[in-house]
Amino acid sequence: MSLLRIIIATLVIGSVAGCNHSAIKPEFKDWLALNQASLCSSEKTDIDSISVHSDVLKIDKIYRSMQGPYSRSTLVDLSRIPSDIIWLTGYKCEVFNAETDERVSDEFLCHNNLNYYQPDSYPWKIKTLGSEKRIFTLTAGQTKINLPEGMGVPIKTENNLQFFSQALNHNYESIDLPTYQKVTVYYREDGSSTKNIIPLYTQTPFVTTKIGGPDGGFNEITAQQYIPELICGFDSSNTCHISFPANAKYNPYRDEYGRTYNGHWNLDPKKQSWTTNITNMLNLLEKKTVVAIGAHVHPYAINIELWDLTNNNKLCDLSVDNYHNKIGLNRIEYNKNVRFDLDNNSQYALRTNYYCTDSIHTHTGMANLGLYIME
Repeated sequence: MSLLRIIIATLVIGSVAGCNHSAIKPEFKDWLALNQASLCSSEKTDIDSISVHSDVLKIDKIYRSMQGPYSRSTLVDLSRIPSDIIWLTGYKCEVFNAETDERVSDEFLCHNNLNYYQPDSYPWKIKTLGSEKRIFTLTAGQTKINLPEGMGVPIKTENNLQFFSQALNHNYESIDLPTYQKVTVYYREDGSSTKNIIPLYTQTPFVTTKIGGPDGGFNEITAQQYIPELICGFDSSNTCHISFPANAKYNPYRDEYGRTYNGHWNLDPKKQSWTTNITNMLNLLEKKTVVAIGAHVHPYAINIELWDLTNNNKLCDLSVDNYHNKIGLNRIEYNKNVRFDLDNNSQYALRTNYYCTDSIHTHTGMANLGLYIME
């Protein structure tokens, strides 16, 4: 049976609308056209950067994925940048010994998320979903992202940015290592050199697994409809923080019939595969073009795939390399040389494959896809 039939047979898709609470705000391109003349701009033509350190994250024992010490919100202050708007072109994260300021292995990086700060106060519509509207996610194996040349994510400097950081340690039982994560944000100031830059936004669909409720797929009709109170995520406190507002009409963690879902799951010591319909997470109101893709997965992942279910076509397949002599991710494929369309009349799914070879310890899986989409 094709992937299309497998997914469509078990899923009845909820409404795509209702996730965007900025419906009365203009599209970015329309807002920029109306305000360009009054914006403070720069004559700089090169890429600039700003670096910020996280809080100290002390590693003193084994911390599996999502279990390590974390700092939920660190401000990236943009107030010293004279331009009203900057265009994000890339993001990098490095891990350092907090006592010596020496760089240490990326294997101590669980993940680092760069988010909009105060996104609801933006004057234009931000199309990225989730209450913590994420721009970039970095993890061991993918510690730097550069967007395609001539493209960028527009940011209003008065709104600043913020990032979430979490530490990791799969391999060293006897350890006393205070760490911090240093992030570097790459950007261009708005000005004459950015007049033709193509604006992007990020969407981060993710795989879920069902953990409770009646049989059937997401929103598949049951004899008695049960509408629970919508919640902002259903993960543990150590979550990837892809959460949805309590008043969202679509919430990937809970459907209208009492089924509950999680973005993380325990791995069995064997090959396993998970697939999730992500059509609602994409929130497509019109056809859009993807120009770059990255991913966030856990150790023992093999790959992550994006499928067009309507046409039974695999759109992308990002490979993952694990270390051979220890637990951890050596490389997660990032591709900024792609270009394919997402049609608002089609159905889409994410599939991830894992092969856990550790039968002694418990490990968790997850899979997020970072899609960089033309506004």
